[in-house]
Amino acid sequence: MFKKSLKIFLGIIVFLGVLILYLLSDFNPLYRNKEFVLLTNKLNEAKKEDFTSFIDIHNKIYKKIKDPSCPCRDASNNIRPSRHAYSLTKLLYELKIKQEFSQNECLKFVLVNYDFGYKNIGVKAASKFYFNKNIKELDEKEKVTLIAMLKNSSLYNPIRNKKGVRNRVLLLELALHSQNKE
Repeated sequence: MFKKSLKIFLGIIVFLGVLILYLLSDFNPLYRNKEFVLLTNKLNEAKKEDFTSFIDIHNKIYKKIKDPSCPCRDASNNIRPSRHAYSLTKLLYELKIKQEFSQNECLKFVLVNYDFGYKNIGVKAASKFYFNKNIKELDEKEKVTLIAMLKNSSLYNPIRNKKGVRNRVLLLELALHSQNKE
């Protein structure tokens, strides 16, 4: 009886392992969906961008602040239609993106495609709009402001909510500089 139960249990484990490997493999037709293909193409294009200073600051801040948000999850949220909101399909898309792209590559994608409000898509447009500067000319506080806006661009909008943005930026700067002391 025990041997039979063990064989059944091991069979189920092997079956589930093979199923997971198939679901995350390139053989899965789910990844030929035009929205997913478009997303992976945009992720590959975003790799070419040089956002090193933003990524360094972002990673230092969120290493200290244990934030559950994930750039790859944010990238997979760009797949439409939104019917995938909390589905297995959405989870598989996210896992596949995490498998093929690093967190920094996903963050580059987010920096290129995030809506910073007032029809400013991407950190370059937001930099021009909010600070009237190229991203290379931004100082640390301005970069932290744009990073703060990634959390919620309408809530942390420097035009509409100066006090809220200032508080969030102070919190992020505190995390950034306390990281440097350790």
